[in-house]
Amino acid sequence: MKLFKNTIITGVLGILFLFTSMVKCQQDSLELLILHSAPNILFTNLSKQLNTYNLRSGFLYSSNTETFSLKVQENFNSSFIKSTTKNIRDEQALKIKTLYRINNNLLAGLDVLSNILSDNRRIEINQASVSSAILFAQYMPEEFLLIDPFFGYSFNRQIGEADNGYVYGSEALLNNYRLSDFNLQSALRFNNEDISPRKNFLRYINVAASKEFNQFVSNTFEGKFIQKRKDFYYTADSVTANEFGIKNNIQSRIETTYFLQNKLQLNQIFDLLDVNFISRLNWRIIDRDTRYRSKSIRSGNIFDSKIEELKLEVESATSYRSDFFSGTLIAIYSERDEKNITKKFEGIDESFFEQRSDLEKRKNNISFRSAIAFNGDLFISGNDRINISLFQSKLKYDTPSIENDDDRDEILSIARLRYLKKVSPFFEAIISAEGSISHVVYIFASRSSNNYINRTLKLSAGGIYSGSRLISRNIFEVSANYTVYDFEDINPNFQSFSFRQFSATDSTVLFLSKRMSIELLGFIKLSEQGDLKWAEFSTRPTRFVEEIFIESKIFALFNKLKTGIGVRFFALSNYNYKVKEKLIDSRYSSIGPLTEITYSVIEKINLRLYGWYEIISERNSLQREQANLNFELQWNF
Repeated sequence: MKLFKNTIITGVLGILFLFTSMVKCQQDSLELLILHSAPNILFTNLSKQLNTYNLRSGFLYSSNTETFSLKVQENFNSSFIKSTTKNIRDEQALKIKTLYRINNNLLAGLDVLSNILSDNRRIEINQASVSSAILFAQYMPEEFLLIDPFFGYSFNRQIGEADNGYVYGSEALLNNYRLSDFNLQSALRFNNEDISPRKNFLRYINVAASKEFNQFVSNTFEGKFIQKRKDFYYTADSVTANEFGIKNNIQSRIETTYFLQNKLQLNQIFDLLDVNFISRLNWRIIDRDTRYRSKSIRSGNIFDSKIEELKLEVESATSYRSDFFSGTLIAIYSERDEKNITKKFEGIDESFFEQRSDLEKRKNNISFRSAIAFNGDLFISGNDRINISLFQSKLKYDTPSIENDDDRDEILSIARLRYLKKVSPFFEAIISAEGSISHVVYIFASRSSNNYINRTLKLSAGGIYSGSRLISRNIFEVSANYTVYDFEDINPNFQSFSFRQFSATDSTVLFLSKRMSIELLGFIKLSEQGDLKWAEFSTRPTRFVEEIFIESKIFALFNKLKTGIGVRFFALSNYNYKVKEKLIDSRYSSIGPLTEITYSVIEKINLRLYGWYEIISERNSLQREQANLNFELQWNF
């Protein structure tokens, strides 16, 4: 099961990585320059399910005039878990931002922030808070340039340590500045947070230059530098605490990133093709420093470490479109080199340094990944369409240390074929077939018993009916997963296995009249896991799971009030096998009434109540009863 999940997750992440890399964007570091307007809203959500209670409340208010802007945002989350111990966790975040226009080129504002975390568990950080008030100005000497200096004060509390100090810096934004034939975009942020004895800072510089050679050809070059330092407390060991007279030690984490990217775009080639070429270079350094270190500690743990990561990516994307076919082909090649370095600490025996260095070097790794993906639609007619998706990737993972045997090669292939047909104006049918194969091979004999091949196959069929009185979505699916270890005869701890499943899902709404409707939601899943002999393609079932869920409701509409009552049923049964006989192992079922009420008090205030009462039965256990509730309030003002 674990390998099956890992394979599917790897495939999904691979596809997402390929198809999102073309629109990859870096998080904007600027925080004060722009005050976005947003709809005013107040909301609260209270839910209780099993032994967990959750409360989520908040509001967002903004007001804008010609000379003054205000934005207030509040979020509060609280959870209560009732078990052998009672766990309460609260999180509160308040943001207030104002902006006053002095003249057309100069604005001034105030930014207030408050974050509070409280957790009654005995964890490292169970009490923390950050509050700050910052005055800032926005000066626009030119329509393409915006400068924002700021100054304020911050109060910070973490695991019993209270720090406060000044926050100051500046932001700048250069937008659509023409320099010869180039269009320049740039952003800068310089931020210092001196909350003694901690020092946090941020340095952010981003410059992008683009040039259009003609209406079909353009090139964009981007460079970025980011350096961020964060100091945080952690509980000091007894030796360090006694020597320096402290309770909590401080560790600094400085992350530095250098990023370069070039993107060449060729559009409307022969009025059919768009081609993009992208190259990226990313160098990242993570440096850790511990404030208080005692030379009395004779071990490798006294040393700090540093990580250096260099990553190179080359990517191309080609899109084709015509009246009967459209598709995109993406290819990526990347190399990544990670080095873990131990930093020296004078006064400590060299043998401890060598010991820690050896441990860090074992983390060093070099990886090479190449991947290609294709997605296309073939339009057979106005009512018929075939979708094809293909994905192929190869990963080579090397570890330079001779003491590390994690070197491996991974190959993943995924193919999917879907046929969509619009049978009538009311009904659309979908048939899909999908398969994947992955192979993991460890290079060294010490790990070769982990080598395996995973094969999956999934067939599904379904349809969507949308009529005047009936809307129904149904899908039926069968899937099979086969995992085969290369050397299971040598190592009895690794046993090839199969996992097969059938599922049927239904979602239907029947409108009895303008004021009454019936809704049905349900699914059934039948799963079987067993030992596999791939050479003979035979299985010996070891476990069977049956899962059924049904929720039916009838709704009535009275003006702005919509009320519904119904029944909710869920059952989960687990079976084991004795030879070929299926024997019940555990059974869980719950059934009970449910209700759902939505009410529009006025046009902008909406209430929703959803709850169910369940009678729970378990094999070899006493019957019990439980209530579940979800309440929502939303006010758009």
